Amino acid sequence: MLVDRFGRPVTGIRVSVTERCNLRCFYCHREGSSPATRELTVEQIERILQVAKGLGITKVKITGGEPLLRNDILGIVKAAATSGMDDVSMTTNGTKLAGIASQLADAGLNRINISLDTLDPIKYKQITGAPMLDAVLRGIKAAVESGLRPVKINMVVLRGVNENEIDRMIDFVRGTGTILQLIELVDFLPTGADYARYHHDLRDIEEALREKADRVIVREDMHARPKYFVDGAEIEIVRPMHNSRFCAHCRRIRLTPDGKLKPCLLRDDNLVDLSDALSGSTQKMVESFLRAIYYREPYFK
Repeated sequence: MLVDRFGRPVTGIRVSVTERCNLRCFYCHREGSSPATRELTVEQIERILQVAKGLGITKVKITGGEPLLRNDILGIVKAAATSGMDDVSMTTNGTKLAGIASQLADAGLNRINISLDTLDPIKYKQITGAPMLDAVLRGIKAAVESGLRPVKINMVVLRGVNENEIDRMIDFVRGTGTILQLIELVDFLPTGADYARYHHDLRDIEEALREKADRVIVREDMHARPKYFVDGAEIEIVRPMHNSRFCAHCRRIRLTPDGKLKPCLLRDDNLVDLSDALSGSTQKMVESFLRAIYYREPYFK
C-alpha cells in the first residue's frame, strides 16, 4: 500500500479523461487543472492503471470535464475494469447518460455520480447554460435501471439559487432509489465567479438533517463524511473547504487528461508528468508514482 509522508494511505485514483464539457456551470473549477494540450489514449490510461493497481491502488473514478464526450469512453471503462481495480466509478453531468448507461455497466462500471443542482428547468439552464434537465432525468432513470449501484446525485448548494429545493431533492432521491450528496461550494472558483454571493454554509442544513434522521453514520474512509437516513432517503454532506479532517482522510491521487499525476486538488504546482515514463519502463512509471506520493501533503494542515 502507498502511504504518504503524513501517514495517509493512497487507495484511489481519480482519472480526468477530458476537459471538454457540454455544459457551462458558472462555479466549475475544472478539477483544479491547467488547460490540457492532449488527451491520453485508452492504452495509456490502461497502462497507468495497471501500474497503480500494482502499487496497491484499488479504486478508480473516471471524471472530466464530461467523460461521456469521449467517443472511446466504453474502452476506458473496460480498461479500468480489466486492470484489476476493485471499484470503477464515474462522475458525469448525465446529459448523455440515457443512451449508454447499460453499456457502461456491461463494460465494468460499478457506480456513478450524476451532477444535478436543481429540479427546476429554468434554474437548471441558469446554472449550466443549457436546457438539458430532461436529458439528465432520463440519464438517472437509465443508470438505476442498468443496475449501477449506488447512483448518487451531486447537488452543489448555492445560496439564493437552490437551497430552498433540498426537501424536494430528498423526495426525488427517495422516489428514484438514489443517494443525495449535498456539496458545499468551494472557494476555488473560476475568475469572475462570486464565491461570497453563492456560498451557503451547510452546517444549518446538517443540523436540520440530524434532527430528522432515523440514524446517522460517519464514514471515516470517506473523509469523515456523515450520512443521514431520513424516512428511507439517504443524504450525505460534503464539506471539504477549510476542513482539516477532509485532508486528513484524503486517499486519492489524480490524473489529468494530458497525463500528469496531481497530488492535491487545490494545488497545481507539484504535478508529476508521466509523458516520458509512458514511453519507458514500468519501473520508470513506478518511480513517477512514488514521487507524486512524496509530494502529497494536507492543504489544510
